[in-house]
Amino acid sequence: MSDNDVDVLVVGQGVVGQLTSLYLAQRGYRVLAVEQHREPYSLPRAVHYDPDVNRFLAGVGLDAEEQATFSEPALSYDWLTADRQLLLTFPAPLDGPQGWPESTMFAQPDLEAALRRHQEAAEGLEIRWGTALTGFDQDAEGVSAFIDGPAGKTTVRAAFLVGCDGANSAVRELAGLAMTDLDFSSDWLVMDLQMAERAWTPENGQICDPLRPTSVVSGGPGRRRFEFMLMPGEDAAAFTSTGNAWELVAPWGVDPGNADLERLAMYTFHARCVTEWSRGRVFVAGDAAHQMPPFFGRGMVSGVRDVANLVWKIDHVLSGVAPLGLLDTYGSERGAHVQHALMMSLELGRMICETAPAKVEARDAHFLSTGPFPWNALPPMPPEILGPGFFPGGAPGSDPVAGRIGVQGRLRGLDGSETAADRITWGEFVAFVDGRVVSEDDAERIRAARPAGFPCKVIEVMPADTAARNRHSGSDVDGRYGEVFDSAVAVVYRPDFHGFASAKTVDDAINLMAALETTQLGESA
Repeated sequence: MSDNDVDVLVVGQGVVGQLTSLYLAQRGYRVLAVEQHREPYSLPRAVHYDPDVNRFLAGVGLDAEEQATFSEPALSYDWLTADRQLLLTFPAPLDGPQGWPESTMFAQPDLEAALRRHQEAAEGLEIRWGTALTGFDQDAEGVSAFIDGPAGKTTVRAAFLVGCDGANSAVRELAGLAMTDLDFSSDWLVMDLQMAERAWTPENGQICDPLRPTSVVSGGPGRRRFEFMLMPGEDAAAFTSTGNAWELVAPWGVDPGNADLERLAMYTFHARCVTEWSRGRVFVAGDAAHQMPPFFGRGMVSGVRDVANLVWKIDHVLSGVAPLGLLDTYGSERGAHVQHALMMSLELGRMICETAPAKVEARDAHFLSTGPFPWNALPPMPPEILGPGFFPGGAPGSDPVAGRIGVQGRLRGLDGSETAADRITWGEFVAFVDGRVVSEDDAERIRAARPAGFPCKVIEVMPADTAARNRHSGSDVDGRYGEVFDSAVAVVYRPDFHGFASAKTVDDAINLMAALETTQLGESA
């Protein structure tokens, strides 16, 4: 790989940086990834992800069997009073609408190790450890990045630079991207343990005890995480001692005889978000773009969603499918979308961190009378929908599919084999059409309307009890697409699993295919 001739430079090699570099390398691009630390960080951080993360991991090669080596599903996430009455519960079915468990707990060091194995197999990807970004210049054609590592200082020329370098992001600072502070700060002691499996109540949850707010969750197979809030007036140094940590977990039946301490660290939880997500050809993602308290479990999830939104757009621009202006939609889409995770994290953080007796009493009374389901008990939140961007008309609008995460089901082909739809459509746009009302001829008309050179499959979906009718069709084994077709004859999903738009008639579907080209924005790269 030439130092002055790479397609993408990725700064940072946590999960977000790994996925960015791996996806783009697997798409055939020359990628250089740099990480300032000399070796991978081996201790836990994030412990939860959502089903769209399962889907993205599967797309880059980590199938269900491999994910099971470092993760386990969570059936619920419960919020309890000090005397263990249920305030809130977030149900999490094992087989959700995306074809994966709705909630997964995992061990980040093991996930990162798995991703490194796949990175090693990716042609065109080079990773340099102990190498820091010290500055960059950019022009209309690319970015000249200045890096300093074991081999000395050098300049790397790249078409794009993506900063996945964490909360103290050098890329964000060098690019001059401001952050808005959302006025949340709370100090917590985080204790990660390795121990034998046992029953827990709650399995994953928060104890809203004003004397000591506490989190207790899985850290993946064979691991347990406790988090304890530092109370006003407590000495931080004494609170973070190993001896005090063991005293805190003793009421849970945990001690050095049945658990091994893996990590003990004090964290100050913040809520922040960039006001701009890019500067020219330089982008930020993950904690470099946003930070949130852990109580909604969407920190790393939001970072992976950044990656999913950005990398297909870089792919389309580098391959000549789309003009450079497509990348302007990254910040407008994700900036709106991440508000749901931020505001939920803030609301839940304020809920558990409350210690004033009168406010605790009012809080518990409210949730005991309106809960336990969050959609009844919590105040209205920003919708979990992408902002204006790559959609017909420029915004999701009232379309029931556009900007929203899409379903995924199994499809049974002509030979009787069953395949998850993502395995067929990974990295591309896809139109699912209702084979009950869209004839084979009409499906061909829709297929013919695709813009030349624009990757978009058209799959004719048949009911579960009806055989596939050709090589472009499949039977809806799980019935998930049938539910979508209650309001449309065709839906188009983007490579980031979110809806582009839906169509109510065949003619609308044909026009929707054409819109894949007319929606393109800006100038070419």
